[in-house]
Amino acid sequence: MMNLQRGYKQVLAVAIAFILVFQTITGAMGIGLSSVEAADSEGLELKILHTNDIHSAIDPLGKASAYINAEREAAEYSLFLDAGDIFSGNPVVDLAYGEPMIEVLNAMELDAIVIGNHEFDYGQEQFSLRVEESDFPWISANMEVVDDSILIEQPDPYVEFDLDGLTVGVLGLTETPPSTAPAGVVGIEFHDPIETALEFAHKADEVDVLVGLTHHGYTEDRRLAEQVDFFDVIIGGHSHTRLTAPQVVNGTPIVQTGANGDSVGNLTLTVDEETREVTSVEGFLESTSSMTETNEEVQEIIDRWNEEMGEYLDQEIGYSNTGLSRDGRTVRDAPLGNFWTDAMKEMGEADLALTNNGGIRDSISAGTITYRDIYTVEPFANEVMVLEMTGQAIQDVIEFSYSRRNSIDLQTSGLHYEILTYDSGNYYDSVLTVDGEPLEMDEYYTVAVADYIGTGGSGYEFVGENARQAGFMTTAMINFAKSLTEEGLDIDYPANEGRISVKVAEDAPIEGDIIGETENGLSSLNNALGDSSLGNLYTDSVRAKTEADASVLNASSITGTIAPGVITDAMIEGLDGFGNEIVTVDTTGEKMKEVLLGQANYHRGVDLQVSGLKYELVEGDGSSRFESVNLFYEDGSEVADNDTFTVGYNDFMHGQGFYNLGDTNVNDNYGKVWESIVDYVENHEGPIDYVEGERITIDYAEGNEPGPGPAPGDALTVAEARDNQGQDAKVVGYIVGHIISGTNVSSEAPFGNDFNFAIADTPGETDIDKMLYVQVPAAFRSDFGLQTNPEHIGERVLVDGSLQAYFQRPGLQSAKSFEFIAEEPGPVEPVSISEAREANNGDTVSVEGVVTSQPGAWGAQGFYIQDETAGIYVYQFDEGAVNKGDTVKVTGVCGDFNGELQIADLEMLEVTGSAEEPAPLELTPAGVGAENEAELVKLSEATITDLTPQGTFGTFEFTAVSGDESVLIRVDNRTGLAYDDFAFEDGDVVDITGLSSQFQGTPQVKPRGADDIVLSDVKEEEDEDSEEEEEENTRPGNGKGKGKGHDKDNGNENKGPGNNNGNGKGQGPGNNNGNGKGNN
Repeated sequence: MMNLQRGYKQVLAVAIAFILVFQTITGAMGIGLSSVEAADSEGLELKILHTNDIHSAIDPLGKASAYINAEREAAEYSLFLDAGDIFSGNPVVDLAYGEPMIEVLNAMELDAIVIGNHEFDYGQEQFSLRVEESDFPWISANMEVVDDSILIEQPDPYVEFDLDGLTVGVLGLTETPPSTAPAGVVGIEFHDPIETALEFAHKADEVDVLVGLTHHGYTEDRRLAEQVDFFDVIIGGHSHTRLTAPQVVNGTPIVQTGANGDSVGNLTLTVDEETREVTSVEGFLESTSSMTETNEEVQEIIDRWNEEMGEYLDQEIGYSNTGLSRDGRTVRDAPLGNFWTDAMKEMGEADLALTNNGGIRDSISAGTITYRDIYTVEPFANEVMVLEMTGQAIQDVIEFSYSRRNSIDLQTSGLHYEILTYDSGNYYDSVLTVDGEPLEMDEYYTVAVADYIGTGGSGYEFVGENARQAGFMTTAMINFAKSLTEEGLDIDYPANEGRISVKVAEDAPIEGDIIGETENGLSSLNNALGDSSLGNLYTDSVRAKTEADASVLNASSITGTIAPGVITDAMIEGLDGFGNEIVTVDTTGEKMKEVLLGQANYHRGVDLQVSGLKYELVEGDGSSRFESVNLFYEDGSEVADNDTFTVGYNDFMHGQGFYNLGDTNVNDNYGKVWESIVDYVENHEGPIDYVEGERITIDYAEGNEPGPGPAPGDALTVAEARDNQGQDAKVVGYIVGHIISGTNVSSEAPFGNDFNFAIADTPGETDIDKMLYVQVPAAFRSDFGLQTNPEHIGERVLVDGSLQAYFQRPGLQSAKSFEFIAEEPGPVEPVSISEAREANNGDTVSVEGVVTSQPGAWGAQGFYIQDETAGIYVYQFDEGAVNKGDTVKVTGVCGDFNGELQIADLEMLEVTGSAEEPAPLELTPAGVGAENEAELVKLSEATITDLTPQGTFGTFEFTAVSGDESVLIRVDNRTGLAYDDFAFEDGDVVDITGLSSQFQGTPQVKPRGADDIVLSDVKEEEDEDSEEEEEENTRPGNGKGKGKGHDKDNGNENKGPGNNNGNGKGQGPGNNNGNGKGNN
């Protein structure tokens, strides 16, 4: 069988080469293959459904399960496999240490999972418990438990399935070493995945199909396929790569679905019935958002956990006007990092606190802060570790943190630090202070640190004594937020508090060998707007090194600034934080356009820098920013879809499905990207300078063109100020850089001083002939100087001063005032709610309507509004802002939550009066749907069935049935009506009023409280007829009866709500919460 499989791979490689040539000639398809065949043949078909990197995202899995079940039922042979990282990312799952995910995957009948790095995040005890709860095997061949005393047991390396005579083997391989807290993998060793896989080569002879189930990333999967030739398919995870079709490397198809349950992979392997060779592999991804059916069993599990955890997670702990952003964390302190470390410092009663950027997973928006926000930004259950360290040990940690990638990695409280660099950007020295005093190298300080890095994660070494655990990081932040709130303080942090800074050391010598020079400097500042000067240098260098027709590089691999003057090899190496290798491939015009447009839309701006090509992105009016891309060669001729050419890029891009440009004629023997830049600069005659904007442009939609906003009052634009030198004036413009000389402006931090800046009419301007040079007097430098406030780049500023030459250029001196000017958005024209419902997600709309529900009944302080055309849900947090019956104007952003349209992120909420609520639409159950979503509706004479509590807080559901029609009714306990107080039971006939709604495509009606569910007239008439035959009981009831049939006394049924001690109907005044028949 081994030789047969190798023969198949050789035939397969020839077939692939033919297919690629054919595709190139016809231009009919992209390079990604959806079908890989060795020959036309009929045989046994094995269906493999696969997922990876779900990261606790249980919400899409109800639909995913229905899809997987349907595919498996239609297949003769099938498996469902997961490629690891099922945990960490959703507090509903993470707070229960992954238990909900296991319950869901058990119900989905998962066949096997490879162990991913995040499976260890909850600690070894929880890992062990989750394995015990699983109905499926956890496998990893390269993971070895070397300490028998730990709770984790040795996993099986491999699992084999006999599917009615078709045998399938699955070998698991885990990231080495796994990216998780070191404490989670104590007593475990992880071996080289390729060497381990080769030890199982014999398995290819023992089964019909051999699958590599891996969790180490797409790049490693490609290396695995290049060196191991016996897998019939590799199903991978870890890198979150979305491969829409199998990518074939050395004859082996590789697949991966992305992440977070967004897609299910669907593979079909055809096996020759006689030879048992795999003759073809076909695959595609099915998006869960496009799925319509739901597995109710799985969905009930998901809903139960969401309900149980939701009320806890939605508890409010504070309010932030500024929001807590993590942005800027790689160059300075960030607001969320400052809040985070302040909380750690307080919990640990420490002198200072440090945490790494990698643990800060998201930002917190302005508004109410909840438990959910805290668990979302910190999903790993990290703890605050406290230890005593010397000043020298602390400085060593700071040096390591910056030197890893020449960027800030540690956020701080108590400690302020300034990184001093060479001109190259490499670490030179640091200045550290605690409470304003210099850090003493021999003194001991109490340090609170994230235990992930405190125990060696990411290569850190915290040398200290008397280490102890203070508690969970999330607990620290929750308690800190609560304490600020109790003091009457909002949780507000400025964008740049100044705890961390980076600048070039004045006394640092030039580092490295001088290899060239630049007169104007080189920068990546305009990467997102077009071609940048640094991007041009990078791509020209790669193209020259490879002699390729073109080269492209992703923007994140091109960052930094080279100041005017000499260029050294150390500067170039220092700018490279990744060490990417150069790769060349053959590609097509169609594939290149697909990647250029796809990544521009993902990043909402230019992503790829180019050499040998030019392109124009065209803005549209759809949900994606750009609707098309026009691609040209250097000479201006258009690139056709079926044109083929060689392109150079980096190995990271080649290893990502969304960047990959092909797998034909691959060559990776060129060395590192930065080395090619050194070669290019050394061999270039004259200074390295570029005019930006000649290679990449944006065709802006009408009204989106960049440019100056209206100048406030009598202020001049920069262009006007340049033409009117010699007078006093106010000028408005965007800060675009720090002035180095009459011909040089630096646009990226660190900046040399606070003495000046340049402004222009357009943010990001690089043409000095469109700038005004502004002198910053001493009184304004602390607030407006760029060395102290590098984040001011791009801000719009109003300056009042004397228009006179500065640096022998048009300028402004002797300024009397500086003021930041916000862009004033134009008013949003009001529309009807029905028009708002047609808007795209992300659009800002303004509507007016009547509030039809009391705020807060379904989370936060949200409510429904309705006008004469439609209704919609408004999600907001301002308690007491509105009441049911108010007429309101609302301006906010369109979006959806679990499929239901809503307006959120409000810019305006204004009560304009009051009105009668609209009459509900009279519907039958089948009439509840998208056409009346968010409107008041009424169902008459509906029979209650399947009355069931949801969770433990009082929320409940039932089905309303009328004839052969039915619809779900969901009653949230936050409306004031709880299950224990509900006055009806299965079989009762009631009239129901509520809001038409849906949950992930399932229609439902949401009553607003007890008054919205009443006994129907038909039922009341029946009861009244029977009353004539029964003795009245006029004594008052005082209980919480659940209505008909729940209270009986002396053999006679009491249909009134209450514990009446007499016989018959309770018509007295009952002190109860029920809604049964009774004249209370």
